[in-house]
Amino acid sequence: MFHVHGHQDECNSPYSPNFIVGAGQVDGEILETLWSSLNKISGSTCAMSFAHSQEILDDHMNDSNWKKIVKLGMEKT
Repeated sequence: MFHVHGHQDECNSPYSPNFIVGAGQVDGEILETLWSSLNKISGSTCAMSFAHSQEILDDHMNDSNWKKIVKLGMEKT
């Protein structure tokens, strides 16, 4: 959302999620929580081929998503 505010005012209305029907809003900080865990493995991916490093990063991101899904199922309603 910061990117939209960095432009001229006429960019805000057509591109802001506030005015797009069906668009949701998310906390942009959630990406930083994923990045912090990926930083732990980033050193080991430097020596890998592009395809292998992508596979490792995908695996870690999928694991993170799986843990979130499992945690949602354990929350009391």
